[in-house]
Amino acid sequence: MGSLEARYRPAGAADDTAKRRTQKSKSFKEVEKFDVFVLEKSSGCKFRSLQLLLFAIMSAAFLTLLYTPSVYEHQLQSNSRFVNVGWIWDKTIPDPRYVSTMPVQWDDVYKTIESLNGGEQKLKVGLLNFNSTEFGSWTQLLPESEFSIIRLEHANESITWQTLYPEWIDEEEETEIPSCPSLPEPNFPRGTHFDVIAVKLPCTRVGGWSRDVARLHLQLSAAKLAVTAARGNRGVHVMFVTECFPLPNLFSCKNLKKHEGNAWLYKPDSKALKEKLRLPIGSCELAVPLKAKCKLITISAVFNVSA
Repeated sequence: MGSLEARYRPAGAADDTAKRRTQKSKSFKEVEKFDVFVLEKSSGCKFRSLQLLLFAIMSAAFLTLLYTPSVYEHQLQSNSRFVNVGWIWDKTIPDPRYVSTMPVQWDDVYKTIESLNGGEQKLKVGLLNFNSTEFGSWTQLLPESEFSIIRLEHANESITWQTLYPEWIDEEEETEIPSCPSLPEPNFPRGTHFDVIAVKLPCTRVGGWSRDVARLHLQLSAAKLAVTAARGNRGVHVMFVTECFPLPNLFSCKNLKKHEGNAWLYKPDSKALKEKLRLPIGSCELAVPLKAKCKLITISAVFNVSA
């Protein structure tokens, strides 16, 4: 039957069928081209949208990092309990000589100072060598107190323990007059008075740990603050947070009021401390230069003769 249909099908029917098939294939190709074009266009739009979204996220993150410290600093400065804390977010790299990695035992710190000022805990506290996280812990520990961050420039790296305590100096002053290098002074607003000066001291706990320039510098700075920033005749307490024993030449055991763990609380004699600070910081310099000794001897001889 099929052969008969094929046999009696008009001659032009085959050509019509072929034409229709060609038109259909062309139509399908055009549709496929259109689909590909639309797909490429939509994917390009999506990619461009993703680029814009990624750029917006990066811009927001950059602005957040740029302005958040300033805003936080402004909030701290606007609060009356925080004094002179702006510099704590300086972008400088910390000097490893001054960094103490020891975790602070805040329970021991609180036990050491809880009885000060009649137990009211409304203290004026100067903080030296504490980082921003530890500063926040201090404010939580004593929420009624006022805090000041004391800035201290680090000693020049060329100053070593051998520089401060040389094996030999020219005591006769034949070639030169021996002198000690100067260490930066603690920086704080004039007229500021403290009840407590808290200092975090580094300690390597290895041989010769006490012969540390940064550790000596911090303790000398604490002593100077105790002399200049005391509140009237009440004096000032000095707290060291350290694993190692503080320098007994400056802060003697008789002035140690309380010791809990790594917290050492002293009440130094300001007059005695002032006299100690007049001495050279090491053996790099004579306590009384030879020329000054000669003048003293000459003056005393004159007085003896006249007497």
